Amino acid sequence: MARALTVFARNDLRGARRDPLIIGMILAPLVWIATVRFGTPPVTRMLAENTGFDLTSYYPLILVGFLLLTSPIVIGGVTALLLLDERDAGTLTAMRVTPVSPGDYLAYRSITAVGVTLIFVLGTMSASGILPLALLPSLVPIGVLTGQSTLVIALAILQMAKNKVEGLAALRGMGIVIAGLPLLPAFIEAPWSLVFGIVPTYWPAQAFIAASDGTTWWPYLVGGIVYQTLLLWPLYRRFGQSM
Repeated sequence: MARALTVFARNDLRGARRDPLIIGMILAPLVWIATVRFGTPPVTRMLAENTGFDLTSYYPLILVGFLLLTSPIVIGGVTALLLLDERDAGTLTAMRVTPVSPGDYLAYRSITAVGVTLIFVLGTMSASGILPLALLPSLVPIGVLTGQSTLVIALAILQMAKNKVEGLAALRGMGIVIAGLPLLPAFIEAPWSLVFGIVPTYWPAQAFIAASDGTTWWPYLVGGIVYQTLLLWPLYRRFGQSM
């Protein structure tokens, strides 16, 4: 099993290095980090001096929009594109005659996607320069929940796309929904904001905003785990049947 996981990891690194598109997607967060880190403070000062508007109260929303919600899109997209490559190359079919079971392969993919997403969330938001250090402990479980969103995104793309071109089109379409809609509840009264809970990334976004406000955030964590598990179950079954 350990040997098989090592082979999977090497194949992923080899596949990512050969694809400029995937390299660009992985490096894209550097631009977003620079935008937040070097753009937010001067804009905050300018608004305070010219209009008296305090942008600092919107820092959690800026972090969510630029960094938290983009992490599952990047990792989910890269995971889906690597899987589409393997499906096109017949790797998944060839795996049936190897000692590696579909369950082992899915476990590797799931652990990798969640782990890398957690690293992205912690790394990008810590590098933003506007994240209070006191939020780092709560950001760990929220990052894991965001990793669960990554799995939903990757498996949903695989259900919609037959090749990389279709995968990219699906990712672009989903990106607007995944990164845009979870921001709207910040401007809507609480009872109605739950309507956006149908979007998987709503749950980690609201958990982080609640933690930033110093209010109870664990219900969003629990609700997100339950809801996304219900989404993942049929997606895993359909992907397992297609291997």
